[in-house]
Formats: sequence, C-alpha cells, structure tokens
Amino acid sequence: MLLLEANRLEKSYKGNLILRQTEPLQLFSEDRIGLVGMNGAGKSTFLKLLTGTEDADAGTVRHYGSFSVVSQFDDVEKEINAKSEGVWDLKGKTYETMSGGEKTRTQIAAALEQNPDILILDEPTSHLDIEGMDQLTKVLTHFKGAVLFVSHDRVFLDMVCTKIIELDQQTFTAYTGNYSEYLIQKKQKDERKQFEYEQYRKEKTRLENTAKEKASKAKSMKGKPARMSYSEAKLGKGKLQGAKRSLEKKSKVIEKRIEMLDKKEKPVDLQKVEFNIQRFSVIHGKQALSVKELSVGFDQRQLFRKLSFSIKPGMKIVLTGKNGTGKSTLLQEIYRGNEKIIKSKQLKVGYFHQHLELLNPAKTILENVMENSLYDETWVRTILARMLFKREDVFKKVEVLSGGEKMKTALAKIFLSDYNLLLLDEPTNYLDLFTREALEDVLMAYPGTFILATHDRRLIEKTATHILELQPPKAIWFEGNYNEFKSSGVKQEKDETAQEEEILKLKLEMTELISQLSICTNESEKVKLDHRYEEVLSELRKLKS
Repeated sequence: MLLLEANRLEKSYKGNLILRQTEPLQLFSEDRIGLVGMNGAGKSTFLKLLTGTEDADAGTVRHYGSFSVVSQFDDVEKEINAKSEGVWDLKGKTYETMSGGEKTRTQIAAALEQNPDILILDEPTSHLDIEGMDQLTKVLTHFKGAVLFVSHDRVFLDMVCTKIIELDQQTFTAYTGNYSEYLIQKKQKDERKQFEYEQYRKEKTRLENTAKEKASKAKSMKGKPARMSYSEAKLGKGKLQGAKRSLEKKSKVIEKRIEMLDKKEKPVDLQKVEFNIQRFSVIHGKQALSVKELSVGFDQRQLFRKLSFSIKPGMKIVLTGKNGTGKSTLLQEIYRGNEKIIKSKQLKVGYFHQHLELLNPAKTILENVMENSLYDETWVRTILARMLFKREDVFKKVEVLSGGEKMKTALAKIFLSDYNLLLLDEPTNYLDLFTREALEDVLMAYPGTFILATHDRRLIEKTATHILELQPPKAIWFEGNYNEFKSSGVKQEKDETAQEEEILKLKLEMTELISQLSICTNESEKVKLDHRYEEVLSELRKLKS
C-alpha cells in the first residue's frame, strides 16, 4: 500500500542549493529505506520537507497515512506508558537525568505508542549502545508500516534496509537491497565510470594526434619542395593550396568531433594510507603500559574493581560495554595518570574526545594538523583527502567548520602527531558513513597502539586485536578480534550473567509490587499495579524457560 510520495523537492538556504530531488520517492508499507550521504548532503533536510517541519521551495509531498518522527535535534521530554518503560529499560528514570541513549529510547518508545503507518527516524542510533541498536533492529524489522531513516551505522543499515537512497551533490540515486548490496552496486557503477573514462581518454587522444598530424602536414606545405624550381612550383601552386585547405578543413572537423565527444570526468582514485615507520616513535620494550588492580567509582557506584591488564606495543584494543559502564572514565584515568597505571618511558599519549581541545579555532585545518606533525605537507594533505577534505578545503578556519568537520580535523591531527599510543573516545560521532570507512583504513594502517571506545560494530570488527568489555563492577579482557569474542565462551558467560541480573531485578520489582498492592486503596492505581505485576510475571517466565 502506498503511504507517501514526494516529487521534485528543492530547498536552498541563503541562496545556496542544499537539496534537489532528482528521483521520485514512493514509500510503501513494509519498505525499510535508509538515506545515506556525506555530512551536509541534505539528508536531515529531506526528512524535514517530507514531514512538513520545513517548507520546500519547490516540489510536492503527499501523505496517505499517519507518521511519527524521531529526530536527533528533538530534546523535548516525551511521555510514555509503563509498558514502554519496561520494554526500553526506562523504569524509574527521569528525563533530566537520562543519558543520550536513554533519551533516544524514550523518543522511539513515544513514536511507537502512536501506532503510525510510517516511522521517520533521523539518526536514531547516534547515542545507542550495541544492545540498544540490536533492540531497535528487532522493533523495526517487525514493524507493520514503512520506515524511512538516516543512520551512519553500517551493521544497522545492513540488518534493517530493503533499499538505500544515496544523496550526492544534490542528486538522488536509489539502490535495491541493504548497505552491503548498495556498496557492491556502487562499486560496479564506479568501475563502469572508470571504463567509460578510459575509452573517452583513448578516443580523445587518438583524435587529437590525428588533428595535430594533419595541421602539421598542412603547415609544411607552405614552401616548395627542395628539388622543385620556382617556376615549377608556381605552375602547381593551385593544386598545393587546394591540398593544404583540404588538410586544414579535416583538422578543423576532427577538432569539432573532439568538442562533441561525451565528456567523462576522471573518477577520484584515493591514495593508499601507508605511515612512514622510520619517522614513528617506536616503544622498545615488552609493554606500552600496564594496569594493576585499578578501582574507580563515583556517586556510590563502582565502575570497575581491581581491574588489571597489560598492553604490548602494536595492540589494537577496543573498549565495549553498555552506555555508562566507564569507558570514557578509563580513558581519562590512563591519560591523566594513576598510581595503578604504569607507563613505558617511551610512551607518547594522544587523547581524542568530544570536547575538541586539540584545535585552535583561529587556524586553518592544515595549520592545525601540521602543528605537531611528523610528516611533510604533501603527506598530511593525502591523509586529509582520505578524510574527505579536498583541495582548498584544507585552508578553511576551524571556527567555520561543522561538528563533523571538526571531528575529522582533530582525528587527522592525532594520527599525524608524534604519539605512539592513541586514546580514542567515540571518534565516529558526527562522522558520515564514508568518513567512517576512511577512518577504518587509517586505523588499520596505523603502526602504533590504540585504545578505542566505540559502538560502531563494523569499526570494531575491522580494527580490534583485543577486546576489553566493561561490566561494572568487573571487566573481561579477551585476546582476539570481535567476532571471536562474540562466539567465545566468555560471551556466553556474559549473556548468562546478564540474564541472572535481569531475573534478580524482576524479582525485586515483583516483591515491591506485591507490597504496594497489599496497602493500595485507590482502585485505578490498583489496576495499574496489577497490570504491571502480570507483565513482570510474564517476563520472568520467559527468562526462566
């Protein structure tokens, strides 16, 4: 059933064209469409035009069903019922004290309670941990209506999407299938562009050489041949001039053919990232740092107790765990120093976090990155190009950059400075899909050691050699990549522990409900308590079965 259609939408801000819809959109029930594109391509703007939050300069939108919106920019408190609180693990939470992930879950729950025909979601995965994204995946997979959303999480796009729409330079291109299938189709399209460019270049070169040859031949016909007298040359002058004009005409015809060729632009070929090991500060020793029985907690909550692990030079460690388990806190402790953390004397620590204190707003992108760089300007600009800063972009002042551009600049500065241990706290926030893929390449090529806190599963899968999973008040150290960790007995043990904790939590809630029911005199309140008691009882039976 058709639920929404949009045609020829356009939007400009201050005279600058932001969006031009070049392909019509029809949204049917059970469609799962992901919008992808670089930062600033107009994805969020397109969703606003579809929902009427902003007016289009041109084009039409028609709705044939109800819709609910989840927006990354919406910070208004949402009211949800007790069932939603239980499903989304929000019971007893107040909006003022909620984390970013909890606020996102509240928005999703409120949108679903409206029972809409269409769900429109702008960056719903931004603040969710891996378990939150898995839960949202299941909800969207079983949702009866249509889903249109923007997300930069590639695993999420793979698991949910039936179609991808790419926004690129104000053009729309639709691809059937999920994100991985989109990449395959896009690669085939790029290969075709490369082939067409090569054919165009060969034909243009052939015609140019032919035109030059004929022009050169015509030019050489000005004088008489050496063996010919002037009187003989004079007699044949008419024939000579005729032949010359014929050659010149043919040269002009060929030049016209060159102008009429269907011009093909050369596809961009990104240079492979290879760090110069000779310039890199190597750690000569078995350990870069070691943590011995570190305990950290605050607000009467223990994040980790007697945490111990050792990091060898070259290790790529990824910190995993739910929101609020202490990943950022651990990175801060390593950076600031702690008597329980022993560092190699050769260790040089670079710390990336969301506050971007690394950058001087008054300086350009290139000036900021070159400040402490081990590399020359040519190589720095190569890395910046991989982070999608092209040509003159590198001369922009940091103060005029978007959030995503500042993130990319800070990351480039960290990678190219004189550090051999990087602490990276959620580096993918605000980064589009293409920059995330570029970040993967840089991390995989990086010769030093890093400790990375992220919820981006594809990034974890591609880069980790070791996993440190935080489960307050304990932690699990695993030698191996993320896929090995997921399939290991350690993962199974973690799941069983989490299930036992959930059963205990439900039992405590049931005890509290029984206590409240025994003293409650208000009939309507009693009905609510009784309803919740039945829900808890049902959840307990499912977990125990």
